Amino acid sequence: MRFFADAMLGRLARWLRILGYDTAYEKVITDEGLIERVMADNRWLLTRDRNLALRRLLRGRHTLVLSDDVDGQLRQLHRDLKIDLDLTCQRGYRCADCNVVLTPISHADAAPLVPPFVAQQYREFLRCPRCGRLFWPGTHWQDLDRRLIAIRERRMDTQA
Repeated sequence: MRFFADAMLGRLARWLRILGYDTAYEKVITDEGLIERVMADNRWLLTRDRNLALRRLLRGRHTLVLSDDVDGQLRQLHRDLKIDLDLTCQRGYRCADCNVVLTPISHADAAPLVPPFVAQQYREFLRCPRCGRLFWPGTHWQDLDRRLIAIRERRMDTQA
């Protein structure tokens, strides 16, 4: 599923990208421009704007996101759209900033570009082909995974 997150959902867009979902996001865009992009790119709109959600062109191709916080937003998408909140799925990771699929980079090529302790501790690296940013499965990855597990478990609790 390919998403377009409206201007009120920047943090959600970053999380979806980290999870590997193709998620377009523009901080400044008119409603007409947003609708045009959603239709032209065949994307599913994620919006907090109730008036935008009422637009006839968007019927059957949007989700009105109800929560203010990203955990609640992810929980809603997990429940309503059945998106997988698992970092280990093989969707291909995306740059949180650029939305481009990350590509593997060898340890030898990454080592001079990261702090020495990172080069010593980690063997696997990914690079964004657009912005050049490097990623590796550091302790932050475990923190993200724990947070996603808590979101999934809370969803299960609320259905019981």
